[in-house]
Amino acid sequence: MSDTCKGWTRFSLVAVAGATASALLPPTVEAAQYMSVEQAQKAAFPEADRFEAQTLRLTPEQIKALDSVAAVRQRGEIRRIEAWAGNKALGTLYVDDVIGKVEWVTYALAVGADGSVRSLEILEYRETHGYEVRTPSWRRQFSGRRIDQPFRFGEDIKNISGATLSCAHLTAGAQRLLALHAQLGKSPIPAR
Repeated sequence: MSDTCKGWTRFSLVAVAGATASALLPPTVEAAQYMSVEQAQKAAFPEADRFEAQTLRLTPEQIKALDSVAAVRQRGEIRRIEAWAGNKALGTLYVDDVIGKVEWVTYALAVGADGSVRSLEILEYRETHGYEVRTPSWRRQFSGRRIDQPFRFGEDIKNISGATLSCAHLTAGAQRLLALHAQLGKSPIPAR
């Protein structure tokens, strides 16, 4: 056998062995931060001249009430950021985490003063698949949604193949945050 053929054979075996080994290893999860909280604030409320933030810790009763709206695994702390232009309240940006498939997804939901969704932004995505939830066309489905006009995953909010759990959980998270927003109008949640 010529040296060229021997080299090709060794190269082929190394390539096949490498491909086989990588198929047996679990996928690596790389967290990708797409937007900071400050960038999300400015994107949602460009006319704001100040933001007032607090971290909310939900009581067991409040969590139970929100679970009746949409049960989804969350971390339990939610950042609430009020947007202001002078003395006029523009709305609220909520920063929360929901489980994607196995990893946390950090997202921001902007709710206008009228109670409707202004935007949904993906701040950090840690899953190996499903990052398509960041596409503007998918996120735009949330714009204008309100708590008094229920929306359902798979019907009103379309699925993305390969990102089903992330899509479902982000939809449930948005429903919970809208319910929380309505609840906050009735009873305050203790700040930390």
